[in-house]
Amino acid sequence: MRIVSVEIIETKIPLKHPYRLSKRYGDVAYTHPTVVKVTTDNGLFGWGETDAWVGFTSESPESVAVVLKNNIAPSVLGEEATNVLKIHDTMNFFMRENHMAKGTIDMACYDLLGKAAGMPVYQILGGNLYDSLPIMGASGGETCEEAAAAALEVKACGYHSLMVKVGRDPVHDANRVLAVREATGPDYPLILDANQGWDLQSAKKFISIAREAKPVLFEQALVAEDIEGMAALRRSCDVPISVDESLTSFRHAQDAIRLDAADVFSIKVCKNGGIRESVRIIELARNNGINILFNSMLEEGITQAASLNIALTTSNLFPFGHAYFSPLRLEADITTYSSLIKGGRVYPPTKPGLGIDVLEDVLDKYVTSKTIVRK
Repeated sequence: MRIVSVEIIETKIPLKHPYRLSKRYGDVAYTHPTVVKVTTDNGLFGWGETDAWVGFTSESPESVAVVLKNNIAPSVLGEEATNVLKIHDTMNFFMRENHMAKGTIDMACYDLLGKAAGMPVYQILGGNLYDSLPIMGASGGETCEEAAAAALEVKACGYHSLMVKVGRDPVHDANRVLAVREATGPDYPLILDANQGWDLQSAKKFISIAREAKPVLFEQALVAEDIEGMAALRRSCDVPISVDESLTSFRHAQDAIRLDAADVFSIKVCKNGGIRESVRIIELARNNGINILFNSMLEEGITQAASLNIALTTSNLFPFGHAYFSPLRLEADITTYSSLIKGGRVYPPTKPGLGIDVLEDVLDKYVTSKTIVRK
C-alpha cells in the first residue's frame, strides 16, 4: 500500500467569536488549518491536519505548505504508507525540524494504518483505558465582569474545568482570575494560561495574587526559550507548572525534565510532530512522573481526533479535563468529530483509522489553495 499522491489543502476558517490571548498573540479571529489527503495505490486515503500559528512555533501556515509541497510530500511518494517508522525516517532526513508539517503526514499514515487494519488508531496503539474523557473549556474576557460571565457560560456547557487566558497586565489578570473563582465557586478547576506573556518577575507578581483562587495549573508564563526561567518559576511557586510553547520536540521534553521545569506537559499532536512523536514524549513524561494535558491549537476535527486517539491510551493523564472542544469554537467543523462530544465529555470513535469522516463539501467552503503532489 504505497503512497501515490499527497494533496495539500490550505484553508482559512473564522472563529465564531474572536479569541483574546496574551499580549504577545492579541485577539485571534481566524484559524488556518493545513489539511493533507494521502492516497495509496489501492485507493485508500488518509487525512492529516496541522494548525500552525506564528509565534507559537517556528512554523507558519505558509511555511508548512511550502515545506510539504517542495520537500516532505515528494520524499514520501512511493513509500509504504503503513510503515510509520520508515515514513518518519524519510521525513527526518529531508527536514530536521518542521514538526508541524511532518505531523500532517504522520496523522494521515496512522489514519491509513487503522483503515487497513479495520480498527481505530487507539486500538493500534494498544487499546483504550477510558470510556470517555472530560473536556476542559477556555475563556478570556477583558474586564473582571466579562471574565466571570464567560466562565459561567463555559461551566454551563458541562465542561469539567476552565482554562483562563491571561498574560497581559499581571495585577489586572490576577483580579480577573479571582472574579472567575468567585463566579464559578470554590471547587471548579481553573487552569491559567499566559501564552508566553510575561517575564519571570511579572509571572511571580501575577501568581502571588492569583494563587488565592487555588488554580490547579499555571501554563507557559514565560517565552518558549526560557526553560531555565520556567524552572525558577516552578521552584518559587506552589501552583503546578505546565510547559506548552516550550515543548515542541522530544529534545525539548528532555530539557524540561533535566531542569525540573514542569509538573505537566501540554501535548498538542500537531505541534509535537504527529502521533508517533507525541507518544514518545508522553512515555518519557510518564517515566519521569509528569502528567499530560491534551491541549489544542485552534484545531479542526482531524487534529482533534488524532489527539483523542492518543489520550485514550495514556495512563498519566492530567486529571482535570482536556481541550477537546476546539471545532465548536469555529464557524464549522469540517469533519464528523464534533458528534463525539456529549455532555461535556468526548467519547471514543468506533470507525477505523482516526475514526472520523472529512466533510469535503464543508471543507471546500474554506479552501484558499490546493496542490497535489503525485508520483
